[in-house]
Amino acid sequence: MPYKHKIPIYTENLNLTGAYFRHQRIIDGLSLTYVADSIRMNKGFLSDLENGKRNFPDGTINQLNDFYNLKFDDSLKFYIELENNIDEIFHALCNSNTFKEKQLLELILSKRDIYENSSGFFLFNLLNLFYLIRFNCNETFINDAKKLIESNLDAINSKDLSIFYCILGIYYKRNPSTNFVAEKYFKKCLSLSSNIPDIAALCTFELISIYAETNRSALAYTYCEKSRSIFNRLQNYTTMFFIDFFQCNCLTNLGLYENSIQKLTELLNNIDQSSNKYISTIYHSLAWCYLLNCQYSECIKYTNLAIENKDPSCALCYFIPYSYYKQNEYLKCLDYIESHLEYADNFYKPFLQAISARIQKQNVDFEKNIILYYQSLLQNNVYEDIPLIQNFILDYYTETNNKDMMIKILIDIKSFNDKDLTLKSSTLFTTSQS
Repeated sequence: MPYKHKIPIYTENLNLTGAYFRHQRIIDGLSLTYVADSIRMNKGFLSDLENGKRNFPDGTINQLNDFYNLKFDDSLKFYIELENNIDEIFHALCNSNTFKEKQLLELILSKRDIYENSSGFFLFNLLNLFYLIRFNCNETFINDAKKLIESNLDAINSKDLSIFYCILGIYYKRNPSTNFVAEKYFKKCLSLSSNIPDIAALCTFELISIYAETNRSALAYTYCEKSRSIFNRLQNYTTMFFIDFFQCNCLTNLGLYENSIQKLTELLNNIDQSSNKYISTIYHSLAWCYLLNCQYSECIKYTNLAIENKDPSCALCYFIPYSYYKQNEYLKCLDYIESHLEYADNFYKPFLQAISARIQKQNVDFEKNIILYYQSLLQNNVYEDIPLIQNFILDYYTETNNKDMMIKILIDIKSFNDKDLTLKSSTLFTTSQS
């Protein structure tokens, strides 16, 4: 009777050994037939071993080790060790303990020679992917590690698979243009982790900003409530601050400016003014809220406070000149743009140049730069800025009495409000290209 491992419940039905040898055969570029013939084994039987459909008879692992020149250890010691580690690492991520998270991952990676020849092989490679996404960001290595795991899902338990989907969500969320890919992975994660508090908490939290950035502020607000409930049970009060902060931004995006200002002011009053690193971020959000609420003097005040407190966002570069423009302080606006344009992020330069051209009635330059900036917003899915720019464009076409273009931008505004606006569907951009 074939030998059967006595294994812990969380490894039942996992194909740790068969998937390991299947992976080795594939990376060596060998066919199933070639390996079966070389070790005098039935091809179908070898296929069943590789795919976890049969138990490994005594001596078979040694036979395959000799064939591939490997030293695979099929004991579960290292697998269990890595299982304990991945839980601790994810808990550190969930609690924003980056130092501990990185320290544990680096310790594991330092034992590569041990883990890569053990039943923990795939779990080790999942942790390697974890490290690459969080601390290395080499796209080639990340894609290679991702493909390895995706090709061997039968060797990953459901809890670890949910972690795999979660860290992929974190990876794709870094670029606004791949937010929808990130959302897909976070939802896959949630479908597997509803009863695992740390994982469910982080996924729910990450979905807040995805919904906010993809023009679904009401849904983002709902996820703030869900996330707060989970993190409250976990007593993770640091993350609850961020949830409150995101909820303020949701209120801003929903046009509830006074509610947002009130909540942001409460957050500002409840943190340590002398040491808290989030003060500049709150100032930034207040400046943005005041800008959208047409309170331009307050916008200028809080933009300067954000800059003084070293807020890292590049978007601040247009808050002050746009406020000057709206207050008809054209000389101040032009002076500000002239002295700051050189240092502005390239993404925002067309908008600054459009404001300058608008004041100087250089209509050709204005249209060229504002369409370029509008295109960039759509291309990069930067939805938060779009209503401001749409209204800026509409004001221009209204003033120049260009009724055809007024209709085009009004169609775009409706599409945005209906959550249907994309670069491809934008009538304004299509018109400008024709």
